Amino acid sequence: NILGTDPTVDDSKLDPDNDGIPTAWEWKWDYDPFTWDDHERLDPDLDGLSNIEEYQMEKWFANPFIQNIYYEVDVMEQGGLFDPPHYLYEESKQGVIERFAEHNIKCFFDDGWPDTPANGGGQLVPHYEKVSFDSGMMLRFYNSYFPDERKGIFRYLVIGHGGGFASPSKNNMPDTVEISYLPSMFYKPALQLFNFALMGLVPTQRGKRIAVGSLILHETTHTCSISRQTCEFEGIDNISYGFYLFPNKQYKATWGQYHSIMNYMYTNGLKTFDLSSGENGPPYDQDDWGMMFVGHFQYNMNFFPESNGGNSAVQSEWIVPEYRYDANLTKQFIDLVGGYSPIDPVKVNWSVYKANENRDQPFAREIKVFAQPKIKTTRQWVLFAEGVVDAQGMLQFYSYADVVEEVIG
Repeated sequence: NILGTDPTVDDSKLDPDNDGIPTAWEWKWDYDPFTWDDHERLDPDLDGLSNIEEYQMEKWFANPFIQNIYYEVDVMEQGGLFDPPHYLYEESKQGVIERFAEHNIKCFFDDGWPDTPANGGGQLVPHYEKVSFDSGMMLRFYNSYFPDERKGIFRYLVIGHGGGFASPSKNNMPDTVEISYLPSMFYKPALQLFNFALMGLVPTQRGKRIAVGSLILHETTHTCSISRQTCEFEGIDNISYGFYLFPNKQYKATWGQYHSIMNYMYTNGLKTFDLSSGENGPPYDQDDWGMMFVGHFQYNMNFFPESNGGNSAVQSEWIVPEYRYDANLTKQFIDLVGGYSPIDPVKVNWSVYKANENRDQPFAREIKVFAQPKIKTTRQWVLFAEGVVDAQGMLQFYSYADVVEEVIG
């Protein structure tokens, strides 16, 4: 018995180290079931979900080492003859899932899953004519139709009308999205033709499905730290092209090179439905995928931890009380992992903190390793791993493979 447990007793749900996660999950994901881990803060894939939240989401395929995006989706009631019905089309959903999967990010949509909390996905929310960034209606939906136990884990999406936007609803975290579209020529045909000429919104079955998926991808990307302000890039949400069918020449030679659904020129068209990889180069293109921080939706948009000196940008008073930055251990860790990044292609900075000798929590791990996405869109540091320092001053991290080898030889 590798773990030294009683084989006649089902202890898979027991938590002998009292860290909030039972033995079976910790063993599965290579954590020591008998040593306390800070699972409320550990987030080794930097997706904004702590290990505790990953454990809670296990039945919905959460993996603590692969970035996950979870959406709860509700739709607005139809407001009359000239208000189109609102849907999350299967093709739209799969298109978004595929785009993220190509970059090792898993995306899930609860638009009516079985066995979900009360107020789970797939609900009809009341019709409102004015749904805008500052109307307050999304906050009402968020408070009334989005279960509290999902807030901070799921993003919340309402498919309605009145524009598309990603907005903060709780603690200034950008976790709420609304999108709208005009899916049929039957509804206000003249407006449909105008929208096609202006925005490239094609009034066909295929066109509306691509538009819905593209809008979801656009707003989700905003929740992943990418905006005109954070990227300092004017191609994002750029409307200077004039008309989609007749873009002005200056635009075509400049921001028209930014082939991304973050550029309004391409948000609704049939040909793009993706983010840019920056193949056209600066100054009029950027690598959207290389600047994405999935965990951004968890963090207050007005808060940026400041450097406390040296090579570390972890604010010790906020994140790591009773620990101090250790430059030598940081270098040792960087040498150990080489160019590895848990969110490749985005690179990360590393900081290693060592516990003070007289700390109040002697059960906590001696070493904490923090990662920070090496991108201009965030300065957030995230707890990546914990470990110890051996008698020779070398970093050591738990590995069940080492345990197996030690026990069975």
